[in-house]
Amino acid sequence: MQKPIKTPPRWMDRILEWYCSEYYLEEVQGDLHEWYAQAQADRISFCNLRYLLNVIRYFSFERSKTFQNIIQHPQYLSMKSIIKITFRNLKKDKISASIRFSNLMIGIGVFMLALIYADYELNYDRFQTNSDNIYRMGQHTGGDKAWAAGPLGLGPFIQENIPDVKRVARFIPERNTWISHEDKKFYERNVFYADSSVFNMFSYEMIQGNPKTALKDPASIVITESMAKKYFGNEDPMGKRMQLLVDGDDVSIVTGVIKDVPDQSHLQFDFLRSIYAYGDEEYQRSWRNYFVYTYLETADNPDFDRIEDLIKEEFFARYNVSEERKEKFKAVLTPIHKIHLYTDQEKDVADHGNVYTIYILLSIGTFVLIISCINFINITIIKGLDRSKEVGLRKTVGASRGSLITQFLSENMVLLMLAGLGSLLLLILVEPSIENFTGKQISLNFIANPKIALVLLLIILGLQLLSGLYPAVLLSKFRPVEILNSSEKASPRFSRVGLTRKTLVILQFSLSLILIIGSVVVSNQMDYLRNKHLGFEKDQILLLKLNYSIRQKIETLGEMIEGLPGVNHHSISSSVPGYRIMMEGVNKPGDTESSASRILIVDENFIDTYNMEISTGENFTPTRNETEFVINESMAALVFPDRDPIGEQLVWEDTGRVVGVVKDFNFQSLHTSIEPLTMAKLPRDAYGYLSIQFNPQSVNEVLSGIGDISDELYPNLPDLEVEFLDSRFEELYQSENKLQVIVGIFCLMTIFLTISGVFGVASYNAHKKSKEIAVRKVLGASYPEMLWQLLQGFLYLLLIAICIGLPGAFILSKWWLRDFAYQTDIPVIMFVISALAMILIVLLTSGYISSKTARTNPAAILKDE
Repeated sequence: MQKPIKTPPRWMDRILEWYCSEYYLEEVQGDLHEWYAQAQADRISFCNLRYLLNVIRYFSFERSKTFQNIIQHPQYLSMKSIIKITFRNLKKDKISASIRFSNLMIGIGVFMLALIYADYELNYDRFQTNSDNIYRMGQHTGGDKAWAAGPLGLGPFIQENIPDVKRVARFIPERNTWISHEDKKFYERNVFYADSSVFNMFSYEMIQGNPKTALKDPASIVITESMAKKYFGNEDPMGKRMQLLVDGDDVSIVTGVIKDVPDQSHLQFDFLRSIYAYGDEEYQRSWRNYFVYTYLETADNPDFDRIEDLIKEEFFARYNVSEERKEKFKAVLTPIHKIHLYTDQEKDVADHGNVYTIYILLSIGTFVLIISCINFINITIIKGLDRSKEVGLRKTVGASRGSLITQFLSENMVLLMLAGLGSLLLLILVEPSIENFTGKQISLNFIANPKIALVLLLIILGLQLLSGLYPAVLLSKFRPVEILNSSEKASPRFSRVGLTRKTLVILQFSLSLILIIGSVVVSNQMDYLRNKHLGFEKDQILLLKLNYSIRQKIETLGEMIEGLPGVNHHSISSSVPGYRIMMEGVNKPGDTESSASRILIVDENFIDTYNMEISTGENFTPTRNETEFVINESMAALVFPDRDPIGEQLVWEDTGRVVGVVKDFNFQSLHTSIEPLTMAKLPRDAYGYLSIQFNPQSVNEVLSGIGDISDELYPNLPDLEVEFLDSRFEELYQSENKLQVIVGIFCLMTIFLTISGVFGVASYNAHKKSKEIAVRKVLGASYPEMLWQLLQGFLYLLLIAICIGLPGAFILSKWWLRDFAYQTDIPVIMFVISALAMILIVLLTSGYISSKTARTNPAAILKDE
């Protein structure tokens, strides 16, 4: 009798049946059962174990029921068919596909780049946990600008007298100092004094130390992580001594280490010293000069009117303010997240951005995206018209309008996804260049910054609605009889399609013209700023920033520098053109009201060093001991409008005599007009800069000589750092310089997009009119006549676009130039040349295609007729 065939345990088969699709189950289960029957000679427990292992090992997602259900689903099969058709159509017309893909990739990439940069700038100081409740206290005393800084005693007064304020933190900058530890010595610019409350108010992450006590002791100092590595390497910096040469030889003890201040902070520092190192308790409550930046953290829903009223009352009491000035005084509370882009205050802590520049970049990015979308829509409609017979046949055999819309939208989405992936790759490739150009750590990698992928998805969905829905709905409306039996001109629907395409082309040409003119205006204005004579010499001036240590030997330093070959003059002063010059009140003896004037403390060589022109009077007299003033023409007109100022007396810290008047010169950027200026001679400990006028041919010798002097005169200090004054003035226009580059690049991209769009539309028009042109040629039409037939449509559209674009470009140019006190002219010839350039671009692009069609042998076109 034959032994019965053994089968594996039923529960093991159920595991296989649970995950394996019906498509594979019969074959797989049969093979496993056959193996099991042949392995009966082995121990049954061993066979069962091997069978179970085979069941588990066979598992894969591709053989699972879930996967097979997906790929056999009708919608999946439909999508698979759509993708195949899409790639087949793209492959069939490579030129059209390349134009659509490249246009979308550039448009999406440029728009995302502008959006990411704008998001970065608009979120300055948002890393602070309580950013919505942190304000900087300033005041407006009636001048053109509010003051960012205030008196030292303002902070304690607010903390003790205003209940709506939870915390107060003060910062005092000490910009120019040397810091050393053992043999490491560096010149540091970002040193601040600060209250101990700074770590309770702001979100600076402390790595080492106690945030509550880190700045309590006057000798304490908190450093950033990068400074800890710079000075201490791998050593533990806590408790180590650091020597600071500020107003003498000062020693501080490291009591804390924090992470580096984020780039998106308007307040950048590397060292924080205790504010009590700046003076005793009595000095902390003094209301003297405005040099302290006071920050408040308020409770939720504070009474701002009460806060401002209490601060105003204290100011009035402390400074004995007159009734007239009381009317002009305002307490200014600026939200911390608005300081970077929205403020332009006197004595601000740093150079800031400009929110209007952000708006311009976003507008340009949007323009580029719109132009690329117009090209995409136009070419999509054109290709759709070429497929109109396909639409008619599909409808004839029963295809619904919904299925046709789905087909076109799906094809559009495939192309959008490909362009989106291309734009992500483009952003990754340009990231290093963007960081070098902006000087900011802006992440453009979607892996490191997932928000980019989310933004891209939203852009693709938006473009799907804007650029895909209209062509899909439009093309699906065509009736079979209308498509198969009528010519394009005879069909009303085709006429409406033509009107839509023409409208989009006009919009594209108008935006392109605006960008071209805008690029020229920005370039002309920047050239004007660079070449305008400021009223003094800035191109052959070297600057040395002075601090306490250098000033100890300033006489010797000046003499040694004057003796260098190639040095013409040198001068020491409290500030220099290009940097902030302090503003104080100056009045005539006996006057109760003073006039606001910029104050420069200078020596007798300052005017000669900067080649300023004296209009009346004379320069400072070196041997004269009495106080002397030299004023500019604006100050003379303000204080002495009806008489000659020479010999008249002025009061500022001391009573002195006006000995000279210099012609007005632009000591600030050309964003602002010339303000009244008073130059005075005072003791040398007030000086902050040493200016050196040199021969341009000897610049290397002068720099080398300064290095030798530094080694000889200050052997225990790092080398003296020098700066070219013209470089400083370039920094004042840094935002505009970058805008010029960006607008220029975007303008080139716009020209490329315009050319590609014209190329696509011209190719379609030439194809549609090829038979008409061939017939005309056979009947004797000349080459110019045939060329005119092909070009006249573009010329009409271009003329309409010029009529729209020129006024738009003029309005936008005047709006941008309003930020400059000194503006270049906008000549009519510039608009004419820009319009002619636009016409030339369009004619050359469309003319190439049209010329090619006009020269084609009629027999090659009409052979199928």
